Amino acid sequence: MSEGYLDVAIKAAKTSGFILRDYFRNIHDFRNKNKNIRDLVTEVDILAEKNIKDIIQKTFPDHSIAAEESMMEQRDASIIWHIDPLDGTVNYAHGIPLCAISVALQEGNDIVAGVIFNPFSDEMYYASKGNGAYLNGVKIQVSKKENFKEGLYIAAFSSAPSHLKNKEYEVFGKINDGTRGVLRIGSAALALAFLSNGRIDGFWAKDLYAWDVAAGVILVREAGGRISSGDGEDYSFDKSLLVASNAMIHDELIQNLTDLK
Repeated sequence: MSEGYLDVAIKAAKTSGFILRDYFRNIHDFRNKNKNIRDLVTEVDILAEKNIKDIIQKTFPDHSIAAEESMMEQRDASIIWHIDPLDGTVNYAHGIPLCAISVALQEGNDIVAGVIFNPFSDEMYYASKGNGAYLNGVKIQVSKKENFKEGLYIAAFSSAPSHLKNKEYEVFGKINDGTRGVLRIGSAALALAFLSNGRIDGFWAKDLYAWDVAAGVILVREAGGRISSGDGEDYSFDKSLLVASNAMIHDELIQNLTDLK
């Protein structure tokens, strides 16, 4: 059944991509969603989310939906769609086409299908449980890099006040100086997609929501990577620190993130 779920997720992401592209040049109608100036919501967020929800509910009316803008719509609690209609809103609002639509389905405790789509690069990443990970129809795998110092990484910072970020900045700098570098790209979904395709070797983030990472979790796992919490245990959405890698450098990455646990 996961393939049927995947077809719906791909359709929802693809059609919402048209909305993101159409509105891209009209990006000045944003408002602050809360006191964090970086947490912007635009008209396109709402329109894209509604499109995704409409497509899912037409086919699976009994499924629950957890979406960034409208939060949880509770139906069957054992089946939940996690939707982020625009991951990378700040990039989008500033005219930077580095963002993605993320759609994933959770059955019980398992993510069984996931899609991450950047409509500007026309890159559609998708995976279903037990069937591998793909980019535009071509099977993908994580990198084979074994030397931590030769790795390229991406980090996402928490939204905590700046005085609580000192440790995050210290860890970022330490790993950046000791490897090929650490990037910040403004989209956790794209970071995990890039990891699944071997473009980077590791990723870490604090205090993300399920809709930020659910699709990326199954992509990385199906591409042969590893996802864990900061203590190396299986990652779940209630854990603060997410650590993802190509699996080969995972333990060393966790060791370098000790101060963030």
